[in-house]
Amino acid sequence: MRYWEDLAVGETHRYGRYELTEKEHADFVSRFAVPAVVGADADAVPGYWLCCIAMRLLVDHALTDMASLGSPGVDRIDWPTAARIGDVLTLSTELLSARVLESRPEMGLIKQTMTLENQRGDAVARMWTNALVARRETAS
Repeated sequence: MRYWEDLAVGETHRYGRYELTEKEHADFVSRFAVPAVVGADADAVPGYWLCCIAMRLLVDHALTDMASLGSPGVDRIDWPTAARIGDVLTLSTELLSARVLESRPEMGLIKQTMTLENQRGDAVARMWTNALVARRETAS
């Protein structure tokens, strides 16, 4: 189990492999009533689906072994390049800052970037996120 004390500002990680399939795209668009895109960007996938994929990769590869206490939110999301059906995505993270909360010393707040990249290394989604992590010294 990784606690707040185990994290180092500047550390980076790469996680997973997720292929964007036409079937999943159609299911997502249908299920969540995403408006159809016509023309040159018809094979572009919705940005919020990319956020879901990034979270899935983070949960599967990082949070299962983290003393996570949830997230107070996301500061910003960018979609610098369109993701397309057939792309294979990988998630990378970089820890930007970490501090103990004065009002809740049993936990720390971390800020990180999460970048979803396609097989060519192009960023298709980037999120600046916040997370609460339990401190080992105060864990019961």
